[in-house]
Amino acid sequence: MSEEDCGGMGGDDELNRRFWSKPKSLFHPWRRKINRIRSGIRFQKVNHFGKFDDYLDANFNLDWNTKRAALDASPFVVALISYSGPQRLFICSGTIVDSYAADAGFSATILTSATLLRCPKAEDDLADDLKVNVYLFDQSMCEGEILGYDFHFNVAAIRIRSTVQLQTAIIGNLDNSMQYHSRFGDISFHLGRHRETPTGRRLIKLCPGMAVIALGRYYDDPYHIMAAPGKLITQHSKLDCGELVMACSEITKNGIGGPLINDSGCVIGLNFYSVARTPFLPINIALICLDHLLKYREVPRPWLGLELSDLDTIEIGELEKLIHSSPDTLSGVLVRKVELRSPASDAGICTYDIIIQIDGKHVGSYLEFTSILLEKAKERMEVIVKRAGSVAPLTLTILPQTAGKLNQWPLPAERTTGLPC
Repeated sequence: MSEEDCGGMGGDDELNRRFWSKPKSLFHPWRRKINRIRSGIRFQKVNHFGKFDDYLDANFNLDWNTKRAALDASPFVVALISYSGPQRLFICSGTIVDSYAADAGFSATILTSATLLRCPKAEDDLADDLKVNVYLFDQSMCEGEILGYDFHFNVAAIRIRSTVQLQTAIIGNLDNSMQYHSRFGDISFHLGRHRETPTGRRLIKLCPGMAVIALGRYYDDPYHIMAAPGKLITQHSKLDCGELVMACSEITKNGIGGPLINDSGCVIGLNFYSVARTPFLPINIALICLDHLLKYREVPRPWLGLELSDLDTIEIGELEKLIHSSPDTLSGVLVRKVELRSPASDAGICTYDIIIQIDGKHVGSYLEFTSILLEKAKERMEVIVKRAGSVAPLTLTILPQTAGKLNQWPLPAERTTGLPC
């Protein structure tokens, strides 16, 4: 065989050499194509108001239980858009918590975030010339009436009118305990009073790892329900509202003000926003705020001059010191700081005291402490503290909060022109 006859074999060797010297990028029959647009949005979601079931990987391919719970809750989840004059101001979600006959028709009350109403230039002021549009699950639109708002707890009450009675949320009755297991026993994360609802009582015990779903409704056609499954976690949010609890659900800012539900569809919180997490205000606290807004158009903010911490959140070294001084301490709230010339300092409360009772009621957490103050609004209360193993009753005089003490809630960078069209 001539060299010319062997030329084909030599050519094949050269092709093989060139093929194997290149970086391998073999075809895989089961590999899905990467959605470049979706991936880009995923990393920019910090400033995104879009569909959190389309743009966030954690919300793809929802399981049947999540879909069922979201669909059961769908009729009471709404989308809200606010306008300041002709300019669009903010987009969020909300929950129908009440519906009743009124003026030959029906009215409904919606619980949502007060960010919907904030002035873009002054965070603690109401925007001028406000208008609120509310979109229901059947894609119909109602004009909203502002019943009340509170920028400290970031809650607002909006009323709409309809020709039919609307379905309302099933409110979860949080049973006073978010259990943390420790070698000292179960420390309860207390959440205030139970709440009666027309649909009956649903007792819910919160615990880390509990399955939850953050819901929202998209603000544009087809106005569909959005769901972000997750779990309760013990991590604190970066917002300075001490009553917030955290879930590892991922939402966009369109979900602010929407409900957090359990897998049975019961509402357990009001959603806010943080990257890769969903801080939420427990529904017991949110409903106390709502009751005050509907009755008095404001939420009382008692001032004590105290900085408090739950026992489960303090550093282990500090906890060791605390347990050595008070070995039988299982629950209560730790006093971190006492302001000078405050009601707390006048009552004799000291740093590192543990408040175990107020107004005759046991205190297991900062949340329960807050709920008692919000509900009672008395001028004088008896507080029982534990100090170095001994128990001391003290009399506390409550004063109204002074100006400039509002919780600071980060506002989205987008306003009007930055919002999606």
